[in-house]
Amino acid sequence: MKKRLAFWLLALLPCCGFALEAQPWFGDVFEFHFLGSYAYSYFNTVQNGFPQLTQPFNSHVGSLALDFSPSPEWSIDTELRFAATTAMPFNFRSGAIQARYLWLDDIIGDPISLATGISTRLTNQASLRDVSCMSHSIADFEVHFSLGKEFDASESWRFRTWGFGAVGHANQGSPWVRAIVAVETNIDDEHKLAVYAEGMNGYGRHTHVNTDHFNGYARIRQKSIDIGFRYGYRIGVWGTLRAEYARRVLAKSCPQVVNTFVFSYLLPFSL
Repeated sequence: MKKRLAFWLLALLPCCGFALEAQPWFGDVFEFHFLGSYAYSYFNTVQNGFPQLTQPFNSHVGSLALDFSPSPEWSIDTELRFAATTAMPFNFRSGAIQARYLWLDDIIGDPISLATGISTRLTNQASLRDVSCMSHSIADFEVHFSLGKEFDASESWRFRTWGFGAVGHANQGSPWVRAIVAVETNIDDEHKLAVYAEGMNGYGRHTHVNTDHFNGYARIRQKSIDIGFRYGYRIGVWGTLRAEYARRVLAKSCPQVVNTFVFSYLLPFSL
């Protein structure tokens, strides 16, 4: 049974999973991390959108995720998303794969942790017509880095801060940049809280969003900043339950005042 499970997990690894990891800390060698997630978001307007929305826009996104560290220096992440929104019925939204390399690790004595990587995301054409989907085109590519520092207390970290930066380009259109800054705390290795900001800036030519004939953000000069809070509760060896809320505080040429609620379950396991 274990061998059969391992076969299917490895077979699905290149095309399955959810929520590509951004933190500069990897899991234990030969350990998998599974993440199941559900996100609900809503908004009423699209900044610089025409014609403007006539009713609230609702988005439901379900996800599964899997990441794996074959060595202390390498990590492979995959992602698969499904969505049902006001603009489209339940459907596959996108899939992605990421590879990262850990250059420095503060856990083993380096001054900081530093990781770099590349990722590819494929989005179906129907989802690109959905203004709530932030993909740029059918194929999005990013190169990125992350760095951070943990501050220990006894056997587990008590406080840490980290940042993430990425430069991306799709199979068409203009490039974009993306960044995340986060501060986290860990209480008795049971309660984990995080505050973060995530922003994106696209360099497309167009500043207006045609909501009736939308086709991704590849050619749109889009800007956004989201502020979020996450709480996680560890239930022993059975993983961690997490609840999260994020609000868009800056939006140009994209949905504005977006409220997002996320519920997820994280489970580390090995075969």
